[in-house]
Amino acid sequence: MDRLERLVNLVAALLDTERPLTRSQIHARIEGYSGDTDAFRRNFERDKELLRQIGMPLVTEPLDPNHPDELGYRIPREEYELPDPGLDEAELAALRLAASAVQVEGAWGDDAITRALRKLGGAATGTTAAPGTDESGASAPGSPDGGWARVAALPGEDAAAVAFAAIGDRRRLRFAYRGKDRTVDPWRMSFHRGHWYLAGFDHGAGEERLYRLDRVGGPIGGEGPAGAFDRPAAAVAKPAPAWRLGEDDEVVVELVVDAVQARWAEAEFGPDSVRSRREDGSVIFAVPVTNTAAFRSLVLGFLDHAEVIGPPTLRDDMVTWLAGIVAGASDAPGRFDG
Repeated sequence: MDRLERLVNLVAALLDTERPLTRSQIHARIEGYSGDTDAFRRNFERDKELLRQIGMPLVTEPLDPNHPDELGYRIPREEYELPDPGLDEAELAALRLAASAVQVEGAWGDDAITRALRKLGGAATGTTAAPGTDESGASAPGSPDGGWARVAALPGEDAAAVAFAAIGDRRRLRFAYRGKDRTVDPWRMSFHRGHWYLAGFDHGAGEERLYRLDRVGGPIGGEGPAGAFDRPAAAVAKPAPAWRLGEDDEVVVELVVDAVQARWAEAEFGPDSVRSRREDGSVIFAVPVTNTAAFRSLVLGFLDHAEVIGPPTLRDDMVTWLAGIVAGASDAPGRFDG
């Protein structure tokens, strides 16, 4: 019996057992192990480590509360199996195609995606090929090396992997953010403009918050038991707008928008940004900005229906920028002056 067959039998036994199995029970039930006790121990330790490395939730539990040194092993089904998402064959095919088109970097990348697809039934109609290969393992046409072309790349940073796991387990997270310790119920993840974001309920703030994970200070980790909270049907928080995704010192900009664009601007900035409403229907907004370049582009999109009225330094910066655009356009060849 080869090692793969032995591992399959070991996984099946650890999944099917109602009580944790002792080492001696595993030795007796699983074919493929040496009859020598020392050799069995060495092989079993290697098998345990391999199963955990590939994502199997193999746990060690005491057999008797009165004898905590007597340990057994099992794989809890509730941690191993995914609930049936109800995907049909066409939806599974689309999921496989999406996974093959996206390159996820880091240790939780392609191997983790392949394992997840297998749990979802990705191999139901055949072997799930590794991205960049066909089902035989040979390179498939399309990419420079003969594999399928990648159309997107997602960073597989450690904080994102921890957050994904906590969302699945419904386990609270602890981490430092902007100099404060946070305890958060993680609700969902999103990816926007090259960065991972975590939406969740911040217990210190008493409300839902959004965090950019590459700005988390120090380690991020789960706290407490799984199933500690219930996720809402839909999280409210979404990735921050472009004018908030910058490293500039925050400045609150006063922007007046004409009546014809005021409703759209309020939906974009949020009702809390409204400072006052004028009789002619125009609205003055107070907008926190940390990316002045992105904010200038936003204001330009309003054309003559918006005006920066403060603070003076940012208004002057806006005027200088617009003057530069006009000067550049006037110097362009082929300009029509009619």
